[in-house]
Amino acid sequence: MRILPAALVAFVLALPATAFAKDDASPYSAVVIQNRKHDPTHEFTVGVGMLPVDAFRKSITASGAYTLHFSPHFAWEVAQFYYSFHYDTSLNAELEAFDLQPTPFEVLDFFLMSNFVYKPLYYKGSWNNRRLVYGEIFLVAGGGYGWFTRSSKPGLDLGIGFRLYAGKVLSFRFDVRYNVFFNDQIFQNFQTEEELHLGLGTSLSF
Repeated sequence: MRILPAALVAFVLALPATAFAKDDASPYSAVVIQNRKHDPTHEFTVGVGMLPVDAFRKSITASGAYTLHFSPHFAWEVAQFYYSFHYDTSLNAELEAFDLQPTPFEVLDFFLMSNFVYKPLYYKGSWNNRRLVYGEIFLVAGGGYGWFTRSSKPGLDLGIGFRLYAGKVLSFRFDVRYNVFFNDQIFQNFQTEEELHLGLGTSLSF
């Protein structure tokens, strides 16, 4: 009969050690990853931006796009169309004051791109400790065509974008795109026109 109380005491004393061992192993045995709250299929975007590279003439752009999302990580930006509104810089005015004219480079009037989209990072944050905010960072790569003041050229683009969700349907985004356009005889006379596009957009997703 004395063996039973001794066994009970030993069992009780062994419980904390067993629980400690389980807690010690738990960080390595369980991983929790929250699924995306926003996973649209169709996305329509309108935006404004600028082409800031040309020292003599800058451009403000208006754009529209449609994107088809295949999964939480991959999408196809089927078409992204940009139209440019040009204006001369102060440097151009200074040259005119000295009776000089800058070398007449071509200016990009409008261009159409189609891109593969990869969305590696989806994040959740806190706004003033009052509400949760969601967003994502995405990468784009693709090609298209650009129409300049005196010619038209095929091109490629690479970019990165940042998105902030305002709700299930509405989101806001900031895009940085590097575009390079090639002349018609790319294999005979390799010359390029390079443009950097900075854009802000509003998207509706369904």
